[in-house]
Amino acid sequence: MDTSSVFKVFESLPRLGGGDDEHTKKAFLFITDLPPGGGEILDVGCGKGAQTMALARLCQSCRIRAVDIHQPYIDTLEEKIIVEGFSGRIKTVCASMDNLPFEEESFDIIWAEGCASIIGIEQAVRYWKKFLKLGGYIMISDIFWFTKTPSEEPREFFAEFHPTMITEDEGFEIVRNAGLELVGSFRLPSQVWEESFYGQLRERFGGLEEEYADDKDALMVIDGLKKQTDIFDRYSDEFGNTYLIMRKSL
Repeated sequence: MDTSSVFKVFESLPRLGGGDDEHTKKAFLFITDLPPGGGEILDVGCGKGAQTMALARLCQSCRIRAVDIHQPYIDTLEEKIIVEGFSGRIKTVCASMDNLPFEEESFDIIWAEGCASIIGIEQAVRYWKKFLKLGGYIMISDIFWFTKTPSEEPREFFAEFHPTMITEDEGFEIVRNAGLELVGSFRLPSQVWEESFYGQLRERFGGLEEEYADDKDALMVIDGLKKQTDIFDRYSDEFGNTYLIMRKSL
């Protein structure tokens, strides 16, 4: 499938995954020792920048590099940056999350909401770690299994659409094996998933199917999202979004 179809379908959504400013803040509050002058934040897979803007408000002296591979998302974020007056503190870069154009040990915080599993959480942690200063933090929020024995229907669905999905315990082990300290973790409440993502999708399915009626690949993406939404409605106790906050030792 042409990945551009995935990008096109998601362009109409306010957020590209589950989350909200409240839980971005909750994760950020695990970071207790930023440099006196603020710090350097790398927002990987920033999408349209909902969390980028939240981070800029939470840390008013931090400088942020927001990275995404899809230029239309970057363009949308650039508009937000101008409107909120953050041009001096947020800079955007169009680049792939597995080929970042930065020097090693450049950032105090690496932030990744809902994107690490695109390249695999283990690969993401081990690759991004080298861009982190000693004592710096990585925050990853992503979809995880909450059980080692999921029901047949969600197990078969994610085997097709997200075959690298892992359990939370496997995520914790990845952090430890990478030589990082897990300083905190929590789950995104299912109602926030519904309000920020699945509910938004439900409202748009009809319009999306009409808009992309002649685009077979886009319709496949939409069909997969419809199935995922239905599965979430019935099995949200078996999978969901987990935030992992980890630290690189001094």
